[in-house]
Amino acid sequence: MTISLNRRHFTLGTAGLAMSAMLPTRAFAQDATRSVTTIYGTYDIPAEPKRVVAVDSRLDLQPALALGLNVVGYGHSTPGHWVPVPDGLEFYGSEVNIEQVLASDPDLIICANYDPDSVWWPANKLKSVAPVVPTSNNKPWKEALRELATLLGMDGAGESAIAEYDALIAEIKARHGDKLATKTVVSVQPGEGTLYVMNGPKMLQPQVLADLGAKTIPPKADQLYDSGEIAAEAFGDVLGGVDGILLATTAPEEATTLNGEVLWDRLPSVQSGAIIASNGNINYGSIYSAMQVAKLVDELYSKIA
Repeated sequence: MTISLNRRHFTLGTAGLAMSAMLPTRAFAQDATRSVTTIYGTYDIPAEPKRVVAVDSRLDLQPALALGLNVVGYGHSTPGHWVPVPDGLEFYGSEVNIEQVLASDPDLIICANYDPDSVWWPANKLKSVAPVVPTSNNKPWKEALRELATLLGMDGAGESAIAEYDALIAEIKARHGDKLATKTVVSVQPGEGTLYVMNGPKMLQPQVLADLGAKTIPPKADQLYDSGEIAAEAFGDVLGGVDGILLATTAPEEATTLNGEVLWDRLPSVQSGAIIASNGNINYGSIYSAMQVAKLVDELYSKIA
């Protein structure tokens, strides 16, 4: 497949032709390009993109901002409060509104490589609007960021961003010393009378804990994501030896979901107050969420005697 920036070819049917008529003249202007090879083939993208759409607020928006790209909009979900989102960005919905993306006149689209025919990451439709480059949803965040930076010819910016994270990790290691090796911490997502341990290697929290060299609960064999539902009667078996718990919550009220559950309240980490809530999605993400997890874990260790 080859995408030319000399002319845009929209293949959305009659509606697509109507939408293309709305684009400003500059959308068809020729600029310097670079050839890239991705899962979508070999094609040209702008060497210096001016208007970037980052489809997934966790996997696309965060690295795009860290690389200094001029992002005009995003989709999927509201970014965590720790993500430095510029004012005035468009939100295209959890189910991406293709017409709205088209009206934003992007010259580059970044889209996580989930199902390209889905309504959440519709890369196959978005390719009709502007060149699409993917981010890897199934790789550690550092590797995914480096891949994107290389595609865009921005390796230096990528390494600078990662160096900032690495410096934060080094500070936390220096601050907590032996606690990292001797005190067990883990991230848990609470539910109504149940919980999930977020310790699979595809999740963000375990990646950060590994960078810190932290002692944690290892995943089960072949477990890539969360532990699966853990009922209240098993809380003690799973978390009885844990010294600190990072709650993966999206809102403050979720932190109290398990309050009053007898076996939860009896956990040593809960009784000692060695618990902290994220109040934002930390299960998946890129550099800014990784740094936020590190800061939360830093605070958590401060609560552990």
